[in-house]
Amino acid sequence: MYFNNYRQDSFHGNSKILKLMTDVVRFEAITELTFDYLTVVAPTKRASMYLQSMLKDERDHIEEFKKIYFTLTGQQAGGDAPTFEIPESYEKGIQDIFAQKLDIIAIYKKIRQLSPYADLREKMNEFIQDEMRHLSMINHLLIRNSDEKRGYDFQLVPSYYPIEYS
Repeated sequence: MYFNNYRQDSFHGNSKILKLMTDVVRFEAITELTFDYLTVVAPTKRASMYLQSMLKDERDHIEEFKKIYFTLTGQQAGGDAPTFEIPESYEKGIQDIFAQKLDIIAIYKKIRQLSPYADLREKMNEFIQDEMRHLSMINHLLIRNSDEKRGYDFQLVPSYYPIEYS
């Protein structure tokens, strides 16, 4: 997929893309650790399945970015080791992931915009689509979690409509 034509001297001068790629690997590593933790503390099996699916994608993204970075530079993607803080609660962790996803999408869009390579732009499109799917799944988890906390009893809500319309 990645060709030797990536190894052009002109690309090595584009440190902005390389910096963004290093940031993405760091962000994705933190997100991976958070997903891993939330998978264990998820309140339902269904939530755990959603989180495991997203965790698999995160791991794939990290590996792809490391391959791309190595192909472009001939070096391993460096950077600070990710620091993981245990979220206060499951819901807070999901909210944090949601915010991180928005940040990662912005970085992917910037890489796509700056990249002179069609293959890299296409890969960024795939990653953005994955992240958008993750946002939908996270939103679903947040809604389900808040619905379970509310615990409305709809039988107690008065109905002003005749029975045949209810």
